[in-house]
Amino acid sequence: MADTKQRIKDVARELFARQGYTGTSMADIAGRLSITPAALYYHYRSKADVLDALLAEPLAAYAELAEHAAELAPAELLAAFVDFTADAHTVIPVVTADPAVRQLLDERFPRTPPEMMASVITALAGPDPDRAALIRASAAVAVAKEATAAVLVNRSLESDDRKEILAAALRALDA
Repeated sequence: MADTKQRIKDVARELFARQGYTGTSMADIAGRLSITPAALYYHYRSKADVLDALLAEPLAAYAELAEHAAELAPAELLAAFVDFTADAHTVIPVVTADPAVRQLLDERFPRTPPEMMASVITALAGPDPDRAALIRASAAVAVAKEATAAVLVNRSLESDDRKEILAAALRALDA
């Protein structure tokens, strides 16, 4: 059964990223799996439940990162953000591309992704940051996220890639 649930999540991730959450139906997911909608509903009661299952692990990891952001040195925090982005890169488009997904997240989770991102940026900007420090912190996070995503388009993230991304993010932070 765990294998079936994983297959459902894999197909849903692909369809949600390509067609959007709103543009994908349970029948679409069932059809891609060559199962009946009833069989799909046996595993998940609704499309929102499929989305919850798909996002549960990445959101828990993001929440953990945001919760402990202030305890980490900037290099550790940016490295953790690179790792998070690498681990979650297949679901990030699902969250960012569809307003309905963001609304569901806002309704279902105590802290929204923008609130968690604010925790990371605040931790990187340091105590009593001025506007310039907040901009540099935002730029460092953007470098970490976008550079990691760019590498993952063509290949897996290797140790040298990770080091280069982290160095670039730290340069943005210290500029």
